Amino acid sequence: MNGEKLKKDGDDKSTDSMLAKAKIKGRCKAMYDCIVAGAGPAGSAAATRLSKAGLKVLVLEKQTLPRYKACAGAVSGRAASMISIDLPQVTEDVIKQVNVDWASQDVAPIEYISETPIAYLVMRSEFDSLLAQQAATSGALIHDGEHVESLRLNAEDVEVKTNFSIYRARTAIGADGALGVMARQSDLHIPKSSGIALEIEAEVTGDQMDQWRSTALVSYGGPRHGYAWLFPKANHLSMGIGDLAPRPQNLVDKFRTFTDALNVTWRHQDLKAHPIPLAGITRCFCRPRLLLAGDAAGLCDPLSGEGIAYAIQSGLLAAETILKACTTGDFSMGDYQSAIETNINSQLKIARQLAALLYAFPGAFFRLFRTNTDTLAWYFDAVKGERNYGDVLDLVKATLKPQALFGRGQRPERGEISP
Repeated sequence: MNGEKLKKDGDDKSTDSMLAKAKIKGRCKAMYDCIVAGAGPAGSAAATRLSKAGLKVLVLEKQTLPRYKACAGAVSGRAASMISIDLPQVTEDVIKQVNVDWASQDVAPIEYISETPIAYLVMRSEFDSLLAQQAATSGALIHDGEHVESLRLNAEDVEVKTNFSIYRARTAIGADGALGVMARQSDLHIPKSSGIALEIEAEVTGDQMDQWRSTALVSYGGPRHGYAWLFPKANHLSMGIGDLAPRPQNLVDKFRTFTDALNVTWRHQDLKAHPIPLAGITRCFCRPRLLLAGDAAGLCDPLSGEGIAYAIQSGLLAAETILKACTTGDFSMGDYQSAIETNINSQLKIARQLAALLYAFPGAFFRLFRTNTDTLAWYFDAVKGERNYGDVLDLVKATLKPQALFGRGQRPERGEISP
């Protein structure tokens, strides 16, 4: 597949390598309207929107597509509503039931059942490739297998050096992930702002697969500020554990306790780890001519760890900001900072407050989920994009009565996620 460009005629659904045939080493004099680093959901969403508007767009993806991406692969209803790809083509299961378990409680899980899909489960290799294919069909030039080495922000343009060439553009979008080059080289990266996740793709028996069809499991009480999960795919289970406020602890042992209880075995070498760059903090998302989107902007949900929906949304907001800049000639990008704060980060600041409450009062929340079904229903409505976190927080505040839920004289545990 190396050396081939993505097919654009739509007749062949397979994704050939998107690395352009002609890579000229040395300085490239072509001028683009936008260079996008990263062909994940944020980068591809932005590239598609910009290309459809007639802009000249180059997408640089460091890995060869399709590539494996450590991720639970849950495309929420909110995320699905923002994309126009043929999602069923890459959907491995549709989640309509979530079992919520508390590892420290010897009681049956709480079962939440939705009439509409909560999430569409995908393998990120196929999902991301489909998004990139849409960007290419829209007119974007996609170079995979080409990684960004350095970034230079000039008064009149942006210069990006890769392992193949040097490119220039009027604007750039850093959508190259939590550990990407664009945020670091523009001094926009915030260290120690991430959680951590461990994941496996578990091969199980047919009976085990049947048990989890269309049903996800979320288990609290393992990591103090996180949860373990099980998501069914077509022929295996995606399982993992996330700590959203990492501190010294043996997360691997906690994960093995979770999987052993479900009769799932795995080898240590199969375990994948990745950061979860958490939002809900005050930070800068842009520089003149440069915008950060998705994980590069630290836009993962502090409560659930979800990143796909906010990656797509931020990519679309980045594209709209660039379209306006190219029209007005104002490349300060201040509108983007305001747009992210208003549309995304304000909600994720509320999610951070909810996370602080949840992990400070874990037992109380488990009782709340059992006694007030609206709490879980409203949360999953937020996941589906039918409510916002403000609604959920208002309900929690109205429902949490310390004397009823915690017992006389009980105090919350001291948490590490601050509201």
